[in-house]
Amino acid sequence: MPTVSVVVPTYKRVQYLGRMIDSVVAQTHTDWELIIVDGKSNDGTAELVESYQKLLGDKIVFIEQENAGCCIARNTGIDAARGDFVALLDSDDEFLPTKLEHQMELFDREPSLGFVFGDYSYVDLEGNFESSMFDTKSKVLRTIPTNEIAPNLHICTPDFFSYLLKEYFVATIVGVVRREVLANDIRFLEHDLYGCEWMFYLEIANRCRAGFVDEPLCLHHYVDGSLSRTSRTRNTIYHRRLLKTIIDRFPNLTESQSKEVNLQLANTCSQLGYESYKAKEYGPAMGYFREAMQARPTAASAVHWAQSLLRRTAALDRPGNEPMLRNDAYRNPTSITN
Repeated sequence: MPTVSVVVPTYKRVQYLGRMIDSVVAQTHTDWELIIVDGKSNDGTAELVESYQKLLGDKIVFIEQENAGCCIARNTGIDAARGDFVALLDSDDEFLPTKLEHQMELFDREPSLGFVFGDYSYVDLEGNFESSMFDTKSKVLRTIPTNEIAPNLHICTPDFFSYLLKEYFVATIVGVVRREVLANDIRFLEHDLYGCEWMFYLEIANRCRAGFVDEPLCLHHYVDGSLSRTSRTRNTIYHRRLLKTIIDRFPNLTESQSKEVNLQLANTCSQLGYESYKAKEYGPAMGYFREAMQARPTAASAVHWAQSLLRRTAALDRPGNEPMLRNDAYRNPTSITN
């Protein structure tokens, strides 16, 4: 059996798939299997993977299923994994050559760890290269107390979960998890909510100790059409639902943890309230500002709620011009439908 199972969801990404597979084949840690879960792309994906299987045999596992989004595909791959560890990768991104080697070294040095992540480099849509997400995008990561047990190998303190609650700084593609930690219950939410990987890693961090490799392990390529860049409004709506799901999934948060999540929820609901108000969706604006007040009472939210009420009355409750905001306002935030 392989030590590491690398799980990759894909759908109509054949133009990037060879690059991704080559990056796994190039790993200095060679005891791996690559599980590719395809949503019946019909774009040459199956044929491309078959050409690699002829060279690599059962090191590449190919699963076809109806396209139901990347979260369900990842769960299929996790369920099929034979390795003691599960690593995640996306079909348009790459592992750097020593990625698995350095993460497995940290696991070997500290067997109590259940989860190891790392930094990554990225190329934006304009082709600009940034060498470190840790240094350019995360405000929280560098504040986490750690014990550096070897150059660039860090063990996080037991309160790592609290830091991860503050900010989602673990990209899907940099995580490696002991299969026994995932057991049969930690899986991705089965809908493509923006940031659903945050919930996945929060549940892991709530169950085990974590560590990280303080160097880039992957290369992330910004790609047109990806979920994270298709609609800022939709992603804000998804973020609100995800925060509510966090509150639902973790009923035993400490007072400070609960305060942190509610602050984020209040800020997110306020943002949606402002967007609804500008779009003349005054009913939804009232709902969002009401949620903001429930999460963190402020005079500003109360004033904005009252202004929305007045505008709604004057507009005779006519809909505005942003159905996405209007249709989302009173949905069950933990619903699996989008």
